[in-house]
Amino acid sequence: MRTPSGILHVVDFKTDQIVAAIQPQDYWDDKRQWEIKNNVDMLDFTVFDGTTHSATLQQQNLVLKEVRDGRIVPYVIRETEKNSDNRSITTYASGAWVQIAKSGIIKPQRIEGETVNKYIDMALVGMKWKRGKTDYAGFHTMTIDEFIDPLTFLKKIASLFKLEIQYRVEVQGSQIIGWYVDMIQRRGRDTGKEIELGKDLIGVTRIEHSRDICTALVGFVKGEGDNVITIESINRGLPYIVDNDAFQRWNERGKHKFGFYTPETEELNMTPERLMTLMEIELKKRVNSSVSYEVEAQSIGRIFGLAHELINEGDTIRIKDTGFTPKLYLEARVIAGDESFTDPTQDKYVFGDYREITDPNEELRKIYNRILSKFGEKQEMLDQLDKLVKEANETASSAKKESEAAKTLAEKVQENIKNNTVEIIEAKNPPTTGLKPNKTLWRDMSNGKPGILKIWTGTAWESVVPDVESVKKETLNQVNKDIEATKTELNQKVKEAQNQATGQFNEVQEGLQGVSRTITNIENKQGEINKKVTQFEQDSNGFKTSIESLTKKDNDISNTLHTVEQTVEGTKKTISDVQQTTSELKQKTTEMKEEAGKISEKLQSVEKKVNNDKSGGRNLLLKSNVKYEKTDYLINQYNSTENFSTGEEYTFVMKGSVPQGQKFGIWQNGGSSNVGYATSVYANGITYVTFKAVAATSGNERKLSLYNYPSSTTKSIVEWVALYKGNKPQDWTAPPEEQVTTDEFTQKTTEITKSVDGIKETITKVENNQNGFDKRVATVEKDATTIKQNVSFIQNTQTEQGRQ
Repeated sequence: MRTPSGILHVVDFKTDQIVAAIQPQDYWDDKRQWEIKNNVDMLDFTVFDGTTHSATLQQQNLVLKEVRDGRIVPYVIRETEKNSDNRSITTYASGAWVQIAKSGIIKPQRIEGETVNKYIDMALVGMKWKRGKTDYAGFHTMTIDEFIDPLTFLKKIASLFKLEIQYRVEVQGSQIIGWYVDMIQRRGRDTGKEIELGKDLIGVTRIEHSRDICTALVGFVKGEGDNVITIESINRGLPYIVDNDAFQRWNERGKHKFGFYTPETEELNMTPERLMTLMEIELKKRVNSSVSYEVEAQSIGRIFGLAHELINEGDTIRIKDTGFTPKLYLEARVIAGDESFTDPTQDKYVFGDYREITDPNEELRKIYNRILSKFGEKQEMLDQLDKLVKEANETASSAKKESEAAKTLAEKVQENIKNNTVEIIEAKNPPTTGLKPNKTLWRDMSNGKPGILKIWTGTAWESVVPDVESVKKETLNQVNKDIEATKTELNQKVKEAQNQATGQFNEVQEGLQGVSRTITNIENKQGEINKKVTQFEQDSNGFKTSIESLTKKDNDISNTLHTVEQTVEGTKKTISDVQQTTSELKQKTTEMKEEAGKISEKLQSVEKKVNNDKSGGRNLLLKSNVKYEKTDYLINQYNSTENFSTGEEYTFVMKGSVPQGQKFGIWQNGGSSNVGYATSVYANGITYVTFKAVAATSGNERKLSLYNYPSSTTKSIVEWVALYKGNKPQDWTAPPEEQVTTDEFTQKTTEITKSVDGIKETITKVENNQNGFDKRVATVEKDATTIKQNVSFIQNTQTEQGRQ
């Protein structure tokens, strides 16, 4: 955003020609007062009398000033004041759009279902002012009961469509070439700037009062003629609504405290239903003591020339005052201000639309202290755990590098899955619109279910899945042949090794008695053969250890062959890898089995996604399976995978709990539009609410907020939430955008991404639980770089345990 030059251009009101340019050094005591709500904009400045440009400062002439957002704002001179003491002229000017009020009349009429553009054109007909930038805000109806001026009509239009007005002109050379009226959703930006005590914040006053508290609210609106609109027709004959929780807190001797409410709105077609909605919103504001703020701040952006510290019209900023206990953090909007170009120290601003923000760091510190106190009570246990973790450090460090590599791979795969998710169109005829080469999938249902999955190549539809049955049969036959060949080869090696062992037995005459005892132990204790034979032969002859290992692996292969023959759907390349080294046979066969499972589950996932791609069949909320335990009013704001459709039914389901007297409330539009409370019981601990979506405001088309209502200090627990189209509640399901290929992959990824400390802790628990020892040993062997060393370590540990 560029810095304004500060030059004031004087324009002849009859010709729209610029007749003078007043430089910043030629005027002083300038002040621009502006206000967003009523479009107030006034400019005062003083110049020397008797100069060339002072002669142009006449009644009805215009003054053009460039403001910080780049607009050129026109002012009409309404008063000049000459001072003979210092030979100066003080000029007072107002926004030139005040003249619109005298440029025409608007007759009584009813305007049915028109856009904001149509309304603005009707208001500016026959004027030099024209419609400028507008934001779409739907269609609305307005009834005008009496003659009004065009300026009032413009204000009513902005109120009806919930827009804000800004006026501007465009200049080319020395001529004004265009006068424009803009209507936009919101002036200013959310800059993230902080006004902090000791820097640009002078002071904050926080005022809490209960004078407006009520437990029952009476609402009414004056209609046409003597008619008064109330909610009696839709509220069982009662003209008021009540809040039971507020009644329990604030009643005096069992009697309600009544409040009265008339909406401050320009909405002319008010209905009892609309009035009821506005009353419910207002009652929520009055059941608790209200808090207001008085903020005094100064702009340091122009005093010290810091462009990033500038405060502009309508900007949303943060106010920080650490002098409060607890520390005060506010979000507020700049709604009015006084600005001086020649004296930046005179800049002052008025803030509104306050919203108190909870400091997340402060809350985290509280949680940390609570956890720390609990751990302090179990220091002895922690010391013991720390000792066990240190003992497992050597084994865990050997798996660190592989874990990090696997984590990186898993994150990359997950990213690829997310980036390459495509929509599957189910139809009998080929789709013709929205086609993307190698991205669009079509489930061809022309020959009935299950259909054929095809992909658009850019010129034609190509089948994605080949003839599965023929490929499966051919692959299975080849796998059987290769496995049989491998098994035969391994059996031959075992026989050769056994023959060699017999030969050496005959030669070793001194150790005959010891060997005989070993064989006897084998016959009596078949389960211990591997351990004892291997331990003995390692010290004397390494080749015989290999024979025993072959025998063990042959048994493993038999078990593995049995499993593979039932589930194999891998490829010939994987089988070729099995034949290369016998030591990798089980590992590679397992990988082949996992790949087959993935293929099968991918097909099932595709079918499941197609079947679920119906109304109400899929969870629309992202990150909906995250647990929250909070004492805040706002529990969490969730993001939907698609925009809310106004008027369509949605069902919000959740598992959680709140104390007695509290309930879960659901809001749209960042907490400004309540759509219901999840109080209907679906199952034990699971509640839901069905609602119709309201019109979403800008930036909130996919947002849904969950609140702990009505108190903001009680504790709430949320296990999970879900949002489905339609009026049928369902259990939680993962949205398709967050689904991973298989549950097994998700589980393995979670285990891989654990920190080194987490792995150490798992191993420690294994050492304490001897029953689960073998299972964890297999995992360590798979992850470790030096398999033989780890196996030796495990065998030595077993030997020591046997001695004990």
